[in-house]
Formats: sequence, C-alpha cells, structure tokens
Amino acid sequence: MKIDPDVWLLATAGAGLIAAGGALLRSAFVGPRVVEVPAYEPPVPAIEPASPHPGVDLTALRDELAAANATKEAQRIELVEQRQRSERQVQGAQAEIKRLSDELEAEKSRATTTDATTKELRSKLASTEEELRRSKSHVSDPKALVSLQSEVTEAQKKLKTVTEERDSARSKVEALERLVEGVRARSRELTEELKTLKGQ
Repeated sequence: MKIDPDVWLLATAGAGLIAAGGALLRSAFVGPRVVEVPAYEPPVPAIEPASPHPGVDLTALRDELAAANATKEAQRIELVEQRQRSERQVQGAQAEIKRLSDELEAEKSRATTTDATTKELRSKLASTEEELRRSKSHVSDPKALVSLQSEVTEAQKKLKTVTEERDSARSKVEALERLVEGVRARSRELTEELKTLKGQ
C-alpha cells in the first residue's frame, strides 16, 4: 500500500500539534514550578590541615621558610654586588692597560730618539777624535788643539748623558711591558670570573 505524501505530511503536522497542545494543557493545570532555595548555612571556619608530621609546629616551619627565603635573597644581592665589583675591576684593568700602553709607546719613542742621538754623538765624537789625532800629528796650532780637545771632552760627556738616558728609557720600556702583561693577565682572569658570575 502506497501513502500519498500530502497525507503523510498532514498526519505528521497533526501529531505535532496534538503533542504541543497536550504539553500546554498539562502546564496550565499543574501550575508554576517552585524552585527550592537551600536554607542559609553559616560558613564553616577554615581548619588548617593536620600536619603530616605530628608535633611539628606550622609557625616554626613558616619561620624557617621565611629565614631560608631571606638568606636566598641576601645571597642573590651579594652575587649581584660581586658581579658589579667584577665589572668595575675589568673596566679599571682595561683603563689601566690603555694608560700603560700609551706610556709604553711614549717611552719607546723616547728610547728610539735617544738611540738616534747616541749614534749621532758617537759619529761626531769619532770624527772629532780623528781630527784631534791628525792635528796632534801635524802640531800646527796649539789653540786649535785645545779647542778640539774640549770638543772631544764635551762630546764624551753628552754621549755619556744620552747613553744613560737611553738605558733608563730601555729599562722603563721593559718594566712597562712586564706591567702591561701582568695587568692583561689579571684582566683576563677578571673577565673569566665575570663570565662565571653572569652564568650563575
């Protein structure tokens, strides 16, 4: 048997209307729903959980925790201060290296100048001594001989002074080189220490 689709649609719509009407009638006769409100209960005071270790005072544990936190904070502050001190020391060492390097360059320049002056004076002294020997062998003018002799003496004095200056400049250069190397080594140590502190 075949059902006509129009009849099928009409039957379905009718069934839906009957169901809706029944629900409407049921609510009309039953009345409004009453919602029950629970009675007021005063709040229960918070009870601290029982300690897992009987006999241990929670206040004492809190005090210990606060002391541990204070100690940790003090260590953190000390670490920050130590890092800052190390940074200042590294910067100071670098500034000292720069100052010493500049001084070293100035002393090297002075030593080079005194070397050149020493060579020049030695050459002049050698030529004056040669001239003095020639003059002595010809014995021409005693005044010229005395003049040459005083020139030789003066040149020897200057040479001695310049040689002492040169030796002093060289020793200062060597001392400054050792000092710069020592400060550089200390700077490297401080830099490594600072890296370690920053890593913590």
